[in-house]
Amino acid sequence: MSNVGAQIGQLIERKQAEEALLRAREERLRELERVRTRIATDLHDDIGASLTQIVILSEVAQQQMNGNDGRLAEPLTKITAVSNELVEAMSDIVWAINPKKDHLSDLLQRMRRFASDIFSSCKIRFSLRAPHADGGIQLGANVRRELFLIFKESVNNIARHSGCTEAGIEFYPEAGWLILKLSDNGKGFDVKEVSEHAGYSKGGNGLISMRRRAEDLGGSFEIDSRPGEGTSITLKVPLGHLSSFETPYPNGR
Repeated sequence: MSNVGAQIGQLIERKQAEEALLRAREERLRELERVRTRIATDLHDDIGASLTQIVILSEVAQQQMNGNDGRLAEPLTKITAVSNELVEAMSDIVWAINPKKDHLSDLLQRMRRFASDIFSSCKIRFSLRAPHADGGIQLGANVRRELFLIFKESVNNIARHSGCTEAGIEFYPEAGWLILKLSDNGKGFDVKEVSEHAGYSKGGNGLISMRRRAEDLGGSFEIDSRPGEGTSITLKVPLGHLSSFETPYPNGR
């Protein structure tokens, strides 16, 4: 009986230790959420507000000049442009950090809004198909940010360089993967000469950068294009890699 009692005591101690570890892990996750919420709020309220103020002040300065001093026009225009870019980048960072936006459906909503704004301004018809993309799948902060940056660059490339009239977007989980596909009916290009293709290699994040982002997520990034036949892009990321909490700046990027 003493051996049985000792075994029972060990089982109880083991169970108590496991419960303590679980409680500690849950508390750590709650603390991480509190930190993320505080950072997102501070960035939005302090830095974001200041950047917006710079944009407004530079625009007011341009209006008050009334062409009286051409030497100031160019730097003020640059200040406005850079400030607007920073406001947009800050918005992306705040969104990525915010723990209330950790679901696939939140990413889909932001993607849909961005695509609609860009394509509508360029008079490009587009469709977005996302079956099963609202099934409660959770994404880490870094994953959402990296996926969205790849998506943004792809949409911008289509709008600026493809010369298309129609674009299609598909976004869905399948067989353990999260898959994003973008296609257009534009002029296309020779993928073998991509290093010389200004729309995808010079300035901003080109194909090499997007492929690197995909690989950092444990996935792949493929592009298929031919002159006169449009372009299609396929991003695949393993679902098992997506739910862990990660900081928004891996490898110091």
